[in-house]
Amino acid sequence: MSNKSTATAENALTKDEIDAYLAQRLLARMATHRPDGHIHLTPIWYVWDGERFHHTLGNSRVHVRNLAANPRYSLVIDEDYRLENGLAAGARSVTVRGVATLSQDPALIEDITYRALVKYLGEDDAKLYLEPIMAEGRTIITMEPTAWVTWDYNKAD
Repeated sequence: MSNKSTATAENALTKDEIDAYLAQRLLARMATHRPDGHIHLTPIWYVWDGERFHHTLGNSRVHVRNLAANPRYSLVIDEDYRLENGLAAGARSVTVRGVATLSQDPALIEDITYRALVKYLGEDDAKLYLEPIMAEGRTIITMEPTAWVTWDYNKAD
C-alpha cells in the first residue's frame, strides 16, 4: 500500500497529471498576507493555462489589496476521498506558491473572467453573468508557481 498521509517522490504528480487535475472544476484556496501579519485565506476559482494560474477578482477584494502590498501567495487545490470512502480511497492535492502579477488590462480581464465563468458555471450562465461581474471592476491575478508539492495517495497502489 502506498503512503496515505504525506507527499513522497512515489506519489508526486507528473506534469501531465497536474494539468489534467487542474483542468477539472475544483476550488482552490488562496492565502495572501494581511498587513497585520495574519493570513487571509479564502476559496477561489482559477484558470490554469499549463504554466500559470489566473484569477479574476473584484477590485474591492481583500486579496487584491494584500497582493498589491505583498505579491507572495499560495494556493492549494485538493480532494480527500478518504472522508467519505475510507483510507483506501486516498487523496489528491496540488499546493503551490509564487509571486502575483496584477493586471488591469481590459482584454485580459474579459478573457480570464469569461474563461473562469465557463469553467465553473458553464457557457450559458457565463454569458448571463459576464456583464454584471465586469461592471463591478476586475483585477486579474496571475502566478507562475515557483514551488510545488503534489500527491495522489493512490498513485503507487
